[in-house]
Amino acid sequence: MTRYIACLLALAICHLNPANEAAAQSFPSPLPFKLDRARTVFVRTWQFIAENYVDPHFNGLDWEAVGRAYEAKARRAETHAEFYRLMAEMVGQLDDGHSVFLPPAQASALQSHRIGGNRTAITGLAASIRPMPDGSLLILQVVPNTQAEALLRPGDRILAVDGMSLSRVERAADALFGSEGVVTVTLQSPGDRPRDVAIARETYSLSQLPPPVFARRLDQEIGYIAIYDFLSFTAEMRVREALKGLLRGGPMRGLIIDVRANDGGIIGQMVNVLGLFINGGPAGEYVGRRTGDVDVYTIPAGRTLRELAGLPIAVLTGPGTHSAGEIFAAVMQSHRRAQVVGSPTAGNVEMLHALRLPDGSMAWIAVKHYRAPDGRRLEGRGVRPDHLVPVEWWRYALDDDPQVLAAVALLRGVERSPIAQDQRVHRGPLDQ
Repeated sequence: MTRYIACLLALAICHLNPANEAAAQSFPSPLPFKLDRARTVFVRTWQFIAENYVDPHFNGLDWEAVGRAYEAKARRAETHAEFYRLMAEMVGQLDDGHSVFLPPAQASALQSHRIGGNRTAITGLAASIRPMPDGSLLILQVVPNTQAEALLRPGDRILAVDGMSLSRVERAADALFGSEGVVTVTLQSPGDRPRDVAIARETYSLSQLPPPVFARRLDQEIGYIAIYDFLSFTAEMRVREALKGLLRGGPMRGLIIDVRANDGGIIGQMVNVLGLFINGGPAGEYVGRRTGDVDVYTIPAGRTLRELAGLPIAVLTGPGTHSAGEIFAAVMQSHRRAQVVGSPTAGNVEMLHALRLPDGSMAWIAVKHYRAPDGRRLEGRGVRPDHLVPVEWWRYALDDDPQVLAAVALLRGVERSPIAQDQRVHRGPLDQ
């Protein structure tokens, strides 16, 4: 659970209806740090990091000095927003791409999204989007029954907002979310020229967001499923339903699992999804900074879909594959259940602990390193594809995507490959 939090919240959930934001503020004073609860928020956050952060050297920071500096700043805060901004800034000093502080409204929205089917209101672009390495924003899904549905299509990319370059996601989020009104976005569909589109920022609920899974047949023989995150507690159910939908179309020769835009999520849900393809076995472990502080993960047995037994699988990865998405690819690769096609992943897999604070805010702090079943450490390294296809896949339509086409060719050529063998033979030591 790592960068997906920052991405999800920056691009949607954290830009809530102002009414909901006000209701979520639990401080009765405009000088929050002078209140006991605010003091507790600061001290608990700083102390938890001091005692539990994954790197005892705090990435080269003098954490004592950081605490002194931000305590002085927080004492001078005059509004809720200023206090929470300082808290987020202090945690951001760790600069690990993982740890983040969430004020009460954002924390509440994220928790609601995790359990699924909620009514939390969002005001902004009615679409699920991801930042791409070239600075554009890829539209993954569009909220149905909204004005955006008539103007946006999955696969479109946002290149600019009101003429402003999208070199930083935060700037785009400020322009795309937070208030109603009309914004002009520069869109580009695969193979077309950029175009300017005026689109309304509208209010909708999180329950209207489509499930983060997309599936279709690429042809009569090859199935395709994209998993955008493992954030919801319904992730395994959604993937299972999508796979059954594919299988209703008849026998398949191979399956492509696309996690190139997967920002991670709940490790337990990811492990359960692995159980749809691998019949039990190790899923790696998370190791803390104290001796013996280890969480071991095991893929559940007896949950694989019968129709998938022996079916060749290719997993697509890229620089937008983070956290649990990377671990999913690494475990499938380690168990020889799939070959990995595409580009290396982000190498962003540290475990976050959710520190719940008395005002309703939360701090997500990196506390453990991940180690794959075969001993590999992915942090800073990522998953290396078995078949490297170095292209900017987000510029292509799905049917023309070179990485997808490479995976299709691989699956069509597989006859007696290890990825088509019975998984019961892959319970011993795994490859390095």
